[in-house]
Amino acid sequence: MKINKFLNIDIEPAPLEMKLDVEMRCREIMASDDVIDIKRYCTHLVRHKLEQDIFLASMLGRLVELEANLVVSQVKTEKKTNPIKKFFRIP
Repeated sequence: MKINKFLNIDIEPAPLEMKLDVEMRCREIMASDDVIDIKRYCTHLVRHKLEQDIFLASMLGRLVELEANLVVSQVKTEKKTNPIKKFFRIP
């Protein structure tokens, strides 16, 4: 499987154990005849997904903020050097 990148962060595929666990749960749900429990489970998943989306969005915002602060500090240190010295390569 291919490792994807997002904001220079490696996104690795899920381990086989987790994939197997998910597959087993899916098969249990498909084999169940109790519609009420399945509805309850689905509504729980939808609510949980909302909480995860909010958490991931806030973490992504914080990550972008920290990256921006790092770039700003790097630019500030670069601007402190004298451009004439840089042009003539004076140490």
